[in-house]
Amino acid sequence: MEPIKRLYKKDKTITRSLHIDEDLYTKLLYICSNEFDASPSKLINICVETLLQHKNDIKYYKKPYKMYSTYRSILFRKEFYDELIKLRDETGISFSRLVNGSIKEFFDKYEGKYFKIKL
Repeated sequence: MEPIKRLYKKDKTITRSLHIDEDLYTKLLYICSNEFDASPSKLINICVETLLQHKNDIKYYKKPYKMYSTYRSILFRKEFYDELIKLRDETGISFSRLVNGSIKEFFDKYEGKYFKIKL
């Protein structure tokens, strides 16, 4: 892949606060601090984009038993935000669950292959 293709074009962003499971957010912070040159919001947008690429095969994310969540404000790319809202309306799955599920799927798919988390 050409380096220039790794960059997003400028797009409007939307700030949205949501509950993110504590373990997922801790992992996001770890890889943002130790592995990638990205903010949690940018990494969440990548997770959401990955989810949207196969939106016909959405897995329902079940929150782990007794898992705490943290309330965070995230900057979403408008195009991804709009797609998540449409997906929420079509599936009945809450916005927060869709985002948490996208983060979980991202870790399931890429952890160990492209990065390692050592907490």
